[in-house]
Formats: sequence, structure tokens, C-alpha cells
Amino acid sequence: MKKASLLATLLLTTPAAIFAATPAPQGAAADVIIPHFEVVSTPADAFSAISRIDTSPQRIGPFDEGLVSIDQVINIGQKVWEIVKANQPVVNVSSKFANALPSGLASSAELTGFSDIESNSVRLWGTNLYGITVYDITLTAIHQYGGQYQGKGRYLETVAIIPSDIYVVWGYRVDYTVESVTTTNGGTAENPIAKIALSAKFKASTVLTKIEKNTVYQFRGDSAEVKTAGF
Repeated sequence: MKKASLLATLLLTTPAAIFAATPAPQGAAADVIIPHFEVVSTPADAFSAISRIDTSPQRIGPFDEGLVSIDQVINIGQKVWEIVKANQPVVNVSSKFANALPSGLASSAELTGFSDIESNSVRLWGTNLYGITVYDITLTAIHQYGGQYQGKGRYLETVAIIPSDIYVVWGYRVDYTVESVTTTNGGTAENPIAKIALSAKFKASTVLTKIEKNTVYQFRGDSAEVKTAGF
């Protein structure tokens, strides 16, 4: 009885501020990040960014027709670039592109027949075990396809990823970076079909936990479709 009385006395006389200053225990559920993925329609913000893209070919050197090899497909655009850094879209991300062109070209200006910019969007979001959304982002893959050199081949231009609708709760960080661009010829030597595999890394983290996902986008010079993997 004396112990019970002593406990009651302590509870009644201890200042409330002492209890209030004690942090509530953080369960494992708050630290776990569960990733989710779905294909979505391209959002208005992404369409707005696409409408501002300058698709005028940028020449990077002199052009010598005798050096062109239509069956050797190369990227003369970006190889590595950041898309989202610390929850924010990187400045001028909509001007960073890769391409897949015949070797020997200094610009896609020598090609004709490119399509309008095509867009394919995915939504990524993460929840904790309480079901609370901790991040939400839409990524739109864009490209132009069908370019030909002197009536031959199918090549790619303006290959990029546009972020939009970014939401991240306090204490979480999201980053998304293109780490490599690989070009190949998916056709024949006489009728090349350019292909690009764009590899990017997605990171979502807190002080206590982190998830990383290696994602891949597959583009073809004869298709408006973009295949994705790793989400």
C-alpha cells in the first residue's frame, strides 16, 4: 500500500512539463517506406514543361557526310544528369536530353521525319506502415522517334525525364538521377532502329531509413511506346 501511495503522490506532484518534454516512442512503422507505382496520364504541369522545350537541333561540331555510319548508333546528348535533387526539380531539367543518332553526325539537323514529342508518365509514391503518404511524384518520359538519315533508319531525339507534382513530407528526402544512357541498333545494318536504355536511380530517405530503386526506360526509334522496369 505504501508503494501505491508513493506512486500516486509522484504522479500528482510531478510537473506536467516533465512528461510533455519526453518524446513519444517512435515505432518501426514510422520508419518503413513502402514504394508504390502506377502508370498515369501525363499531368498538366508536364505538358506545360514539354510545350516550352526547344527541339531545334544543337550542332556540336562540323559535319562530314563521308564519316556517317548509319548502323552505328551513338548518343551525342546528355549522359548523366540530375532530375530531382533534395525534393526539388533540378533547374533546366527540361533542357537535358539524350539521343540516338548515326555515328558521324554532329547534330540531328541532318535527319528528317521525327515525330512530335511523345510522353509516357508514371506515378511513384511511398507510404509508411501507418498508411501515410510520405512522398508522391510523377515522372514523364519523353522522346521523338522516327528520324531518318537520307531515308534510312529510325532514330531518336529529345529523350528525357520530366518530373512534376512533387510532394514530400517533412523529414523525408527524394532524389532521382540519370546514371547512364546506352544506345544500340535494334534493326539491321541497312535499316537501323535506334534503341536507348536510360538507367536512373530513385532514392527516398530519412535519417533512419532509405530505399533505392534502379529504374530503366527503354525507347525505340520506331515506337511511341516506352517500356519501364525496376519500379
